[in-house]
Amino acid sequence: MNGIALFVPLYTIAVLIIGASITAGIFVFHVAVAPLVFKYSKTFRRSLIFANFVQWPLNIDFDDPKASGVEGGRNFNIEYKSKVDNCNIRIGVWHILPKSAYEKLKGSFEENADKEELNKLMDAELNDSKYPIVLYCHGNSNNRATSHRVQLYNFFQKMDYHTIAFDYRGYGDSTKVKPSEDGVVEDSLIVYDWLNSTIEKAPAKPPVFVWGHSLGTGISSHLLGNLDRLSKNILERSSALPRPNGLILEAPFNNLEDEVYYHPLSFLVSWLPYFRKMFVEPFVNCPEHSFRSSEHLAREPNLPILVLHSKDDKIVSHYVGEKLYKEVLASRGSDGATIKLHSFDEKENLGHKGICLAKDLSQVVGDFVSNHR
Repeated sequence: MNGIALFVPLYTIAVLIIGASITAGIFVFHVAVAPLVFKYSKTFRRSLIFANFVQWPLNIDFDDPKASGVEGGRNFNIEYKSKVDNCNIRIGVWHILPKSAYEKLKGSFEENADKEELNKLMDAELNDSKYPIVLYCHGNSNNRATSHRVQLYNFFQKMDYHTIAFDYRGYGDSTKVKPSEDGVVEDSLIVYDWLNSTIEKAPAKPPVFVWGHSLGTGISSHLLGNLDRLSKNILERSSALPRPNGLILEAPFNNLEDEVYYHPLSFLVSWLPYFRKMFVEPFVNCPEHSFRSSEHLAREPNLPILVLHSKDDKIVSHYVGEKLYKEVLASRGSDGATIKLHSFDEKENLGHKGICLAKDLSQVVGDFVSNHR
């Protein structure tokens, strides 16, 4: 009994010592190691921003969009020589038909028509489209086949819009190159150029809208705020690509430093006296990734913009979406194009990825598209 009685307090003491050591280790990592890694490792920050190491679902057959829940879609690639990374890039793209056009061609899909013949039919629908076209710039992680993105494509299809969805370098079946802000913007420019080249000879040019979600709002804002410069420097065009009819920003942020500062999880480290210096300042004017959307969009005062944000977003604070809206609005004169903010109530539980399920989304988006087509 005496041995057992002695063992119990010794065991308790050992557990307490081990527990204290683990707690101390976590504390040291929290207040010292993590800030240093965040401050000085561009690789670590890039991994957090782009999260392209997360690829879900696995084993996607991009040549078969239907297997991912996409009806009336086709897969193709755009290849070009990147000036940003000085290498050949292949971009994986889906083109999804509007509901009315798909109903017309449904027989060809069901009969497994020859791929080349089906592409000709879909090219013709795009070239002579009576329906709006949405170029979709997705957010970080995963690929164009991820479920919440497929839900949005289905929404576009029901609205009778063409959808052009693609994966940046480092994502999906696109070339495995480490992404950077300039790199993914270059990819977006190439797809946008392809789209404009495809429809430029249409009898009645269909309206084109660019839709960005989350990180994709930073990419699309950079793209459209600098079309003149990008057209000249990347595409070597004497004149800029035409601006789209409008830009729709879903769950946006005004710049990456504010997104970090106001991130819902920042409370874990915001109490540190060196929080701003170690966690926020690395994103100030960082050439690899700063995504200063408000500044980019201030250069394009004639671009109509619709901002969509849910108040219960736990990834990108509604505050920074509202801040983007106010900053861009302030940059426009009385003769500037429309910019509208539509906020979704917390009670709808839409979060960061669920706006496609909002009850009034078809009305909100439909009105914006109708007013600017």
